[in-house]
Amino acid sequence: MTETIKKLYDKYFRQLRNFVIVGCTVTLLDFIMLHAFTERAGMWYLASAALAFTISTIINYLLSMKFVFKGREGRDKKEEFLVFAILNLIGLGLTTLLMWLLVDKAGLYYMFAKVFVSATVMFWSFFSRKIFLEQH
Repeated sequence: MTETIKKLYDKYFRQLRNFVIVGCTVTLLDFIMLHAFTERAGMWYLASAALAFTISTIINYLLSMKFVFKGREGRDKKEEFLVFAILNLIGLGLTTLLMWLLVDKAGLYYMFAKVFVSATVMFWSFFSRKIFLEQH
């Protein structure tokens, strides 16, 4: 492997590894909140999913911008968070749609559906953040 390819591989592998660590941590928190809001607080599962996703998004932003992505130079933090929030609103839309399809239409238990949904939305999150948030 040439030195340039090795450097790129190391950079992206490290970044993807950090993304997975942050993502798994926040996803675990998301699952815990989803279960708590639904089972303990008695909320409707879609409202619970949206609330847990929103809280997780804020935590994910803080951890992602610290440990995964290097923000674009010259962009202030409010603008950066706005872009992050818009990307995550799309992720929330995907989450809600897929949860509804899998739970209401396919009859899956909401916690099982969340596993599939989280994996799907993870791909959207990584690539959209890489394109729109990271300095190139």
